Amino acid sequence: MAISNTSIYNMALAKIGASRIINFENASENSPQAIQCRLHFEQTRDALTESHTWRFASGREKLSQDTVDPEFEYDNQFILPTDYLVKKSVWNGDGPRDTNFSYSLEGNRLLTNEDEIHLRYIKRVTDSTKFDPLFVEVFVLKLALKLVALAGANPKMAEILGRELTLIMPSVRTRSRQETENIGRNDLHTWNDARLTNGGRIDSRLGN
Repeated sequence: MAISNTSIYNMALAKIGASRIINFENASENSPQAIQCRLHFEQTRDALTESHTWRFASGREKLSQDTVDPEFEYDNQFILPTDYLVKKSVWNGDGPRDTNFSYSLEGNRLLTNEDEIHLRYIKRVTDSTKFDPLFVEVFVLKLALKLVALAGANPKMAEILGRELTLIMPSVRTRSRQETENIGRNDLHTWNDARLTNGGRIDSRLGN
């Protein structure tokens, strides 16, 4: 069964013993739970998506070059996708793997001297029916941790939720290793990527 934003939020409320909301999309619903839902939902979703190389959020695109060139240092700049969250790898379209070219990510532009840029990236996904089941499990716990103060929740609830999050993380990391064991043709990292990777694989920033 497809999961909805409302059901995700109600699962988080259930974790702390708070009352359910009726409809996430109904702006006229003004219970404390609904107000907190609208306050935290999108930020938590995007931060969690950006923190890990989730398969459902992986995308690729040949970037369009901007009509305005950078003021200095680089010759060209390319427009990042509107749903861009974080880079996985870049390729200039020349040869079977990445070449050693430099670039800079500034705002919603990628600056470089190359004439063509192909980007693999993690994208913002707003359709909850696309979420990975493990993503939903972590998302629910992350939301619940932000809502512990609601509805007189048990003061020890944050500790309990933290333990649950710690227990689920090995499954997330194992999935990541399984799905990124074979790097793609565009995954030979340039010096720009070295700070974000470990042994040719992009590290999750979810922590323990």
